[in-house]
Amino acid sequence: MRAGTIGRAPATALVAVLTLLGAVFLYFFGIDALEARSDFQFFADSATYHEAARGDLAKVQTLVDLVGISVNFLGPLVLLRLAGENYYAVLALNALLLAFSVASLARSMRLDALKLLLVLLANPLTISSLLSVNKEILSLVFVALLVRAYVAGSLGALLLAALVSMLVRWQLTAFLVVLLMLVGRWNPLRERRVVTLLGLLIALSFVYVQLAAVLEPVRLNFEMSAAEYEGSGAYQWLVERQDSGLYWLVFPLKAAHLLFATGLRFDRLLSPNEIYNDVWQLLHSTMTLVLFIALARARRVTIANDLVYLSLTYLAVFALTPIYTPRYFYPVYVFWAIAMVVRSDRPALFMHSPWSSSRWRQKRRAVSTPRPSNALARSSTDAP
Repeated sequence: MRAGTIGRAPATALVAVLTLLGAVFLYFFGIDALEARSDFQFFADSATYHEAARGDLAKVQTLVDLVGISVNFLGPLVLLRLAGENYYAVLALNALLLAFSVASLARSMRLDALKLLLVLLANPLTISSLLSVNKEILSLVFVALLVRAYVAGSLGALLLAALVSMLVRWQLTAFLVVLLMLVGRWNPLRERRVVTLLGLLIALSFVYVQLAAVLEPVRLNFEMSAAEYEGSGAYQWLVERQDSGLYWLVFPLKAAHLLFATGLRFDRLLSPNEIYNDVWQLLHSTMTLVLFIALARARRVTIANDLVYLSLTYLAVFALTPIYTPRYFYPVYVFWAIAMVVRSDRPALFMHSPWSSSRWRQKRRAVSTPRPSNALARSSTDAP
């Protein structure tokens, strides 16, 4: 069996079964929740996106209102337009995006598609992203395109990844730009990853202080969720240190807090106030912690692992903004899921440059390969 096709058929079949079960769920429970006839909230902003698509959301009336520092409705509205705002069509479209992402990652990384899908499904946010319109499914597509861009050296995949990032969040586009800078040939320190990451954190610390006024809408948008989940006040303390220009110093603590802290609040799971936050996002953080421990036990948590390096770069960019929303870090779970399933503990992603077209790379290889002399060529043709 060709590498990259292992497990693809059963993975596709499993996605199809989940789609059918999802349709049953929507019929009996999901649509009532999306239309506010039920309190069973299995989604984050899906109802708001439907409202915006219908033109009933006052703050979204023009194209300019779709994308900003604190909000981005563009991606979900594109999905809703493609699906005709039909709940079941959204489910089918999400299933296609999930199947495409898993198949693409399996092909790019030569891994078992079914194993990857099962690890992804262990995270409740993967199920949530299948059931209603959301940005997490688009983030998964972004990861698949990004990995394909670097593994295959595909400029087309890179451009598609950039387009998808703009449909999700400005931070995702910023992450892509930063990644290109870090692993590109114009970075003389690209092989010294610890130094590169430290330099990035220091630069981000400076940028954050300088752009404090620009990021204020983000702070206002998320300070309520931060207050809800900070508990002992640790998150607020970390943000205050960051405001003083010490993001480079508190980054490890803040990243760990954003990734794992919510997942330890099992008191909320037993007595939830908001089902999505206290069940879905809580279990997402729990599974992220479980996956991290599994990676550590397998000795795959190392900066030499390209997938781990990707996740650290993502964390550096996303943890910068004053937010407290664990679902924003779903791509980290995806990176780690790939790292867990792939055969090698040092998977190579950055072997080819997506800036170079395949024709240019072939020409470069032809130029760099010495041509045989005429005598050698004649002797080779005379050989039996």
